[in-house]
Amino acid sequence: MRENTLKQRMRRGEPVRGVWLALPSVECARLMAQMPADWLVIDVEHAPMGAETMTRMVAAIADARGPAPFVRLAGAGVENVKRALDAGAWGVIAPMINTRAEAEAFAAAAKFPPVGQRSFGSAWAGLGFDVSMQDYLRIANEQTIAMVQIENRAALDHLDEIFSVPGIDGVFVGPVDLAISLGLGPDSDSRDRDFRQAIEEILRAAKAAGLPAGIFCSSPDAVAERVRQGFVMVNVASDVGVLLQGVKSQLA
Repeated sequence: MRENTLKQRMRRGEPVRGVWLALPSVECARLMAQMPADWLVIDVEHAPMGAETMTRMVAAIADARGPAPFVRLAGAGVENVKRALDAGAWGVIAPMINTRAEAEAFAAAAKFPPVGQRSFGSAWAGLGFDVSMQDYLRIANEQTIAMVQIENRAALDHLDEIFSVPGIDGVFVGPVDLAISLGLGPDSDSRDRDFRQAIEEILRAAKAAGLPAGIFCSSPDAVAERVRQGFVMVNVASDVGVLLQGVKSQLA
């Protein structure tokens, strides 16, 4: 069995670096899976990504035996959670979680009984862990990672309630939507007092609940700052951003 060591590292507070994948491309996923990253997130929320492409990208990453395959879901509904985990994703990130009830519904979809209500039946889910279907049922609750994404001011009054839900394994911050919901620009950073206070409050609540926290980062400098703040799951690049930056550089 392949153990999800990423989960243990995050629990210990060890920073883990990843890459954001928004291009709906199995070939791109295969290339990125050769990089010395700790994880790759397939973004189904804001990318033109269908279930079939997502499934093949998860498989390409898992088969490379390098970075852990994650999926940022289009939404926290049962269908989205089921498809990503049944594809073999090691972790899922549920966007726009603002209440305890939403977190409970997500956890129920992501975890098998007795923790949740996830249904069983995928022949592919266990392949990335090198286990049979039956063994996957036994190990999945502990080996997979279910993360709630905090990205709206509506969630700030319910952080302790959200983070205390059984089955939630981590917290991920969407800084752009969080800033917009606070009435700030999408490029807000730690210089904005309200934004800084929101980030500090999320980190406080995550630490109190014993949950590792991650955040989307726009640059390596931002990564360094976030790690200093206490975030452990940070992306050092995005495929679209690097592609555009590289082409602009070559044109110049």
